[in-house]
Amino acid sequence: MVRSLYSFGGIMLTVGVALLIGLQKSGKVDVLGFLIPHQEVDEAFQRGFQSDAMIRINQLRVPAEVGEVQEDELLQNYLKEFVSRHPKPQDIELDEVFDSLQTEFPGAQYLAANLITSTSREDLLDKLSGWTAVANPDFNSIITTVFRAGSQMGVLGVMSRRIPEFSLQAANTEGGRFHNRCPHCKVIHALELDRDSRTLILSCPHCDLPFDVLAVGSSGEIKRATEFLEGFQLLDEVATKRSASGEERVLALWGQVADHCEYQLDQDRLGSSSDDHLREVWKASGETWHEAAGDCEDTSILLADVLISAGFEARVAIGWNGNIGQHAWVVVKVGSRQYILESTLQKKIESSDLVDVESGAAFYQPEQLIDRDRIYYSTARPDRFRLDYFSSALWKAIPKPESSAGELSQR
Repeated sequence: MVRSLYSFGGIMLTVGVALLIGLQKSGKVDVLGFLIPHQEVDEAFQRGFQSDAMIRINQLRVPAEVGEVQEDELLQNYLKEFVSRHPKPQDIELDEVFDSLQTEFPGAQYLAANLITSTSREDLLDKLSGWTAVANPDFNSIITTVFRAGSQMGVLGVMSRRIPEFSLQAANTEGGRFHNRCPHCKVIHALELDRDSRTLILSCPHCDLPFDVLAVGSSGEIKRATEFLEGFQLLDEVATKRSASGEERVLALWGQVADHCEYQLDQDRLGSSSDDHLREVWKASGETWHEAAGDCEDTSILLADVLISAGFEARVAIGWNGNIGQHAWVVVKVGSRQYILESTLQKKIESSDLVDVESGAAFYQPEQLIDRDRIYYSTARPDRFRLDYFSSALWKAIPKPESSAGELSQR
């Protein structure tokens, strides 16, 4: 008897989902099996069977150039304990295997299971190596647990591939797919990072809420969006005047940034000979000032950082402009008023350039807000959150990652 099932952990972004349940019967009756003494399924038997199964499977995989499978000792030990606790291992439901493994090992997002019974060890190995999943390149390990089922033997085989928990360090050194526990709904999901993207807005596929905003820096390293605001300061000469208003100070600082920085696309800065994955990058505030150039998110990061250093509440807005398309700008709070500041459109800044958020609401559509410490999102209606960029009722801070190193996880 053979029962098999595939699980790919509900991956919802770039990985397909496959489910297959099969039931096969050999149609043979082994009368002599009742007269042959039962072979003891001890630890040595388990190790020998696992080794032989892996050898046979790799003999199939190597010519197909799909990579050899390896052992996974942690999964092996867990599966052995799981089977030993079951009163009738031959009746194990494969969905139960998946649920148990993925609860204990959140990274075990690629799984296929096969439950086989037979009267001989050799027949178990033949059936296991004939299983279609053993040639699937999505898997890189095989684990087996043999058990007694009356006069027969059985084996629970699991093909698997575990993906690591997400962290910025892992993303920068390894790349690829990771698992993450959503800070909002707490459901584990998987994600694959696209390093070619300028802005990586990570959202949970279950609750649809964003849980981080990442970007590639000019060094090629992936960073959290808040890290690009590094505390840059400019001389606030207007602040020394006792009669200076908040608006006058904002205009003076805004004018310094606008006058100093030229608008420059990343591809123009790096040149056509540079690597493609480094063309669309974010720069830290000091880097933009030093180079005296940057595109919309670079100069917005610089301007917001300068305003925060001067004591203002300011945030970088990532979203859409009705005339430009995808865009970044700055919003600053002065007293009870909020103003939209453009950092790329002009060199000379005058008082008439101060546009309050209500006047710009039709054209500026923020999706995420960023300051030095937090990233903010909104689930309110656009006609509300476009009029107030600082309300804690309209804009919620994304919960910080549980790991102190700024690590995440995915399905």
